[in-house]
Amino acid sequence: MIRPATVLVVIAVIAVLCGCSKESPPAASKTAEIPPASAPPAAVPPPTPSAAPAPTPPPAAAPTSTAAKTQDTNITGVVAEVTECTRKEGVLSLKVRFRNTGSDKKELKLIENRDYEKYYLSAGSKKYFILKDSEGTYLTPQASSFGGLDVKIEPSGQYTWWAKYPAPPADVKTVTLYMKVAAPFEDIPVVDQ
Repeated sequence: MIRPATVLVVIAVIAVLCGCSKESPPAASKTAEIPPASAPPAAVPPPTPSAAPAPTPPPAAAPTSTAAKTQDTNITGVVAEVTECTRKEGVLSLKVRFRNTGSDKKELKLIENRDYEKYYLSAGSKKYFILKDSEGTYLTPQASSFGGLDVKIEPSGQYTWWAKYPAPPADVKTVTLYMKVAAPFEDIPVVDQ
């Protein structure tokens, strides 16, 4: 036989369960709430294309960075830019960037028969030749075993040549660079570091 107290407990549990479901909205309805009208709309990024086209290289005539001096070389379509001329602790560091502005691959014969002495600086009436290390190796890109340094530059491509020279005195503010592939670069400003 079922006792009346048990029936009352079952009815109370059912009433509590039915009451909870009426008072609390389901969890799904909370996530679907609409923001109030005073809230600013969320920023939507612009649509992106599914297949972006390949980036095009910059025009060949535009320099890629600031150059102290720029001029044509003896090779049609190749421009030379002095990008660094710095004096520090008795050494002058020089960089020249060669850019191919043409539509064909270009070749520069920078060194032939180990003729490093054709790349020198002048300041006042004195010449400064490329430094050598303690083993007699020039501090610049090295020639091949055949004595040459041939550089091939693709269209819109570039090559940076560099060299270390003895630094002229501190009162010297400009130098002239002589290279066999271009006319002299005159009045290159020297930056002290």
